[in-house]
Amino acid sequence: MGLLIDGEWHDTWYDTKSTGGSFERAEAKFRNWITADGAPGPSGKGGFPAECGRYHLYVGYACPWAHRTLIFRALKGLTEYISVSV
Repeated sequence: MGLLIDGEWHDTWYDTKSTGGSFERAEAKFRNWITADGAPGPSGKGGFPAECGRYHLYVGYACPWAHRTLIFRALKGLTEYISVSV
């Protein structure tokens, strides 16, 4: 299975030899916060306002990472701001 990197499809998979067989996730490129008023979050980085219709989440129920985002969305009261497609 391939993956999409910077808008281009790559058929190469992870180099598990260099990591001893473990999966090492690349550092996330998304470092800003979604806050009620668009103010910077706890890290001090700039924020974006939580606006209805601005954000959309694509998930698959079988994915544990997607499951975690759905739980976080519900616990933080963001269900009216972030729509979901399964």
